[in-house]
Amino acid sequence: MDIILYNIIVALVSFFMGYLFGSIPSGIIIGKLFYKKDPRDYGSKNSGGTNVGRVFGKKAGVITIIFDMLKTIIPLLIAFFVIRYTPIYTILGDDWLFDDGVLYYYLAPLGVCVGHCWPIFANFKGGKIVACYCGFGIATSWLMIICGVTTFFTTLKTTKYVSLSSILTAVVASVVAWVLCLVKYFCPDIVNLFMWGNGYFVVAGYEYAATITLMAILTIIRHKANIIRLRKGEESKIKWMK
Repeated sequence: MDIILYNIIVALVSFFMGYLFGSIPSGIIIGKLFYKKDPRDYGSKNSGGTNVGRVFGKKAGVITIIFDMLKTIIPLLIAFFVIRYTPIYTILGDDWLFDDGVLYYYLAPLGVCVGHCWPIFANFKGGKIVACYCGFGIATSWLMIICGVTTFFTTLKTTKYVSLSSILTAVVASVVAWVLCLVKYFCPDIVNLFMWGNGYFVVAGYEYAATITLMAILTIIRHKANIIRLRKGEESKIKWMK
């Protein structure tokens, strides 16, 4: 029972830490600090980088996107180093931690995504996690960076729809993650070459693929209104990202 309780505590702390980081409303802070306005009162009514750029300009949008990506990267690194290099792991060891602790440091970026969508510091009204999703890909795999950037900007250049580009990128990332997971069981050394840290920092197993997929599902859910407008031909095309 002690082992189960210990693992539950580690999991909850990791997820909640990520949630608090995700709840930091980058777009709202930038909007109110420099423009004296809340981006949620304009455009698509959310605090994500795309809407911030639409409302306040390209520079504000890019800065928001960068900060939102960092919101994911920092908690992931914190969770990894705490779990791997503090008494949580070194004293108790992998005999105590389920899955050698891998699952738990992936819960941090997942918590970030939930916090970004429903931030406790901004009345639970946030963005659509696209930048957070990108941050996770950047922090974990150079292959994800290539696949994500190629899919997103090819779709964006062709259609000028950020929403469609985001959704397709999320789907492609999920497929790539599961392919890596499958190949890992046959050629782990080869798969590790695609991950930062050669598979030590990031393990391309079911935990990684499941995290990417859950983020993708959340991305699609958050774009429900956009999907409806796309089907009706009423979705706005981006103008500031040129």
